[in-house]
Amino acid sequence: MSTMTVSRVSMEMPVVRLTRRGRLLLTAMVLLALVVAAVLLSGGAPALAGTDRAPATVGERVTVRPGETLWQIAERVAPGSDPRETVARILDLNGLQTAEVQAGTALRLP
Repeated sequence: MSTMTVSRVSMEMPVVRLTRRGRLLLTAMVLLALVVAAVLLSGGAPALAGTDRAPATVGERVTVRPGETLWQIAERVAPGSDPRETVARILDLNGLQTAEVQAGTALRLP
């Protein structure tokens, strides 16, 4: 007859070792999860927009005259308010990236 040897199977958990690449991947995944959680907890996409101004409303339209700046337009259309806020709202309403405007451009005003 043949002899059979049965060895005891150890109930200890095997040791898992991560390589440098594995540690970097694990760290990146944890950081990504934290960023996603922070964005979702702070309000989602509007938090990424970086704007805390109230949504601009559309009033009238004006055509930029030669030599006229957005600052001058803001002072003319809203004389009692801060021109910086009015310029920012004009930029938002018209989808402008800079305050430089060409003569003849039609702008929506708040």
